[in-house]
Amino acid sequence: MSTGLFYHALGIAGYFYQSTCFIAGVIVVVIQADHWRLRCPVCKSREILLGKAGDASGQYR
Repeated sequence: MSTGLFYHALGIAGYFYQSTCFIAGVIVVVIQADHWRLRCPVCKSREILLGKAGDASGQYR
């Protein structure tokens, strides 16, 4: 999967693609933040706060 797909389809920039798996009918895409290129998908600012990633159900790990 291309990081260009994340950017153009979802507005997600500043991440590296790691892997994809299919678990119990759910597609799980694992990405890792590239802290040097990370930007806000709304305003494109580099002034962001990093937090915990949630899964597809909205639950935090």
